[in-house]
Amino acid sequence: MQIFITGIAGVLGSSLAKLCVERGWKVRGNDIMRREEAWRLGEVIDEIEYIWKSSWDISSEDLRGAEVVIDCAIGFADRPMGIGSPQHVLIANLMPALRLLEIVSKLKEKPIVIYPSSFNALYGNLPGTTFTEDTAPRPSSLYGFTKASAELLYYTYYRCYNVPVIITRVGSAFGPKMRSDELVAKLIIHALKGRDFFLRSPNAKRIWCYSKDVMEFYLKLLEKPWEYVGLTLHCAGNRGDEIITNLELANRIKKITNSDFEIYEAEYEPGEIIDDRPIDFCIDSSRTRELLKWYPKYSIEEGLRETVDWFRENLWRYL
Repeated sequence: MQIFITGIAGVLGSSLAKLCVERGWKVRGNDIMRREEAWRLGEVIDEIEYIWKSSWDISSEDLRGAEVVIDCAIGFADRPMGIGSPQHVLIANLMPALRLLEIVSKLKEKPIVIYPSSFNALYGNLPGTTFTEDTAPRPSSLYGFTKASAELLYYTYYRCYNVPVIITRVGSAFGPKMRSDELVAKLIIHALKGRDFFLRSPNAKRIWCYSKDVMEFYLKLLEKPWEYVGLTLHCAGNRGDEIITNLELANRIKKITNSDFEIYEAEYEPGEIIDDRPIDFCIDSSRTRELLKWYPKYSIEEGLRETVDWFRENLWRYL
């Protein structure tokens, strides 16, 4: 199988590249990092075709021969690395998707396009509601709006231009090599350095999914992707399907690292408190799990311990 991965040097893209190489599949991908700076691809960089360019610059020639395209380039959160312009978030998240879909729609042999969306970003507060794969997005943040919009864009090209697409809504994924601006990473770094942490949205809830479970999900999906074209699938959950507050997450990391750093409750992120209630939800992913025969194997605790161990050995990368 030939696979093209946009954003291949990122956390999800690099993990998928490694997974595909291990299966003997041919992998090509693009990212904005220079080849020598794509450290997350270190194990497989010589076994893939790496294209140094933005997703905005992808051409039909780049996608030549690809049977599956996994679009990992659209993951620009509201405030990454201090950038907070709403206009920038909208452009950075939606325009590359439109560019990719326009190219694929004109190809004679169209690859299956998989879009990793975000579960937690799509749903505002609906107490008592259980979200399934068929629940319409209800975003309460700008980032969530771009994810919901991208989903609709993908489905529009599926229905109007016969582009075969699969939407995968991923929970809050965490694990080794994750970005330093993500909550789990920030908490671990502060814990290991003994620095106090001001925790925003302390009682907002998220559903966490360890990276090894995420990779197992995509492995199941890539075994027979044509069977899932046109569907929305949930890659969300952990063993026990715990949905915990950010404060509970922080306290678990504090315990695992045996750190005495202080956690101070701070204000809520925009959209994470609605009608004076922190974000809360329930999830039912039974359809996805029955279709793929995929069930999360790792508890939050087990995933955090492995992630902490990796950060202990690689903290220098983030300093």
